[in-house]
Amino acid sequence: MIKDIAASGNAGILSFIQALHINSIVSSIARTFSRFRTIAKPFSRFSTEGKIGILGILCIILMAVFAPVITIYPPQKITGDSLESPGPGHILGTDELGMDIWSQICYGARMSLTIGFAVAFLSGFGGGAVGILAGYMGGRIDQGLMRIIDVTMALPSFPLLIVISAFLGPSILNVIFILVLFSWAKPARIARSQTLSLKQNNYIIAARNYGAKPFYLLWRHIFPEVMPVLLVLVIGISSHAIIAEAGLAFLGLGDPTSKSWGMMLNHATGFRSIYFTPYWQWWLLPPLFMLIFLLLCLAFISRDMERILDPKLKIKKGF
Repeated sequence: MIKDIAASGNAGILSFIQALHINSIVSSIARTFSRFRTIAKPFSRFSTEGKIGILGILCIILMAVFAPVITIYPPQKITGDSLESPGPGHILGTDELGMDIWSQICYGARMSLTIGFAVAFLSGFGGGAVGILAGYMGGRIDQGLMRIIDVTMALPSFPLLIVISAFLGPSILNVIFILVLFSWAKPARIARSQTLSLKQNNYIIAARNYGAKPFYLLWRHIFPEVMPVLLVLVIGISSHAIIAEAGLAFLGLGDPTSKSWGMMLNHATGFRSIYFTPYWQWWLLPPLFMLIFLLLCLAFISRDMERILDPKLKIKKGF
């Protein structure tokens, strides 16, 4: 009788386990971990500098997203004495108006990342799409686009950036528009050259002969092949956009209502005799350090991505 009770108990436990679908839960967990390993596998191929760059970019993004949480004071509010040295109340001190510099650094990261990523996305992928279409269509469209690209790349970009910014006025949208205007030509030219070589492949010619539509060929075959090159270009364009925005803001052509690292440099260097006082240590150095750190992180990531995505390059790890 005891054996029957034990057997019935074991049967009940087995039926309960089967009701919980343990096998399906375990298999789903295993699939989840395998996906994480698949996603993390490319990052294992990054060098030490590349991993430092990824970690640095993540830290800056988190600092920009959680700026209201990690700061005490608003960036545009007078919260202390003029040119107060770093202390418990103000981690990095204050500027000449008494505004907290740490708050300006955190909120300034939003401006740099927004402009850098917006310009990189619009000019990189937008210019790449235009180049792919022109290279695939050919004919007069391709010739006309190449003439526009030649003129755009021949123009001196930064002097024209200054002139157009002064003409349109200081605004974030104007800065993004101007930077995109002078950044789309290179991705378009490279994407066009890649498309011209890809569309001569036998499998694309065969698919076209069997009735494949142009959109299908572009989306399924050509765009995935050009995407790795565009990703590397996007990172380079973001670096160029960030330093160009900082340069325009440093010259006083940025948006004065927004807090950016370039505007902080403009206000700091515009202060009389700043280099003969200790104020430069907590007013000038933090935004300059953040700009250099962000550009170095982007450069490390761009170099490693170019090495990983292009197997022809034999770049060793390290400098």
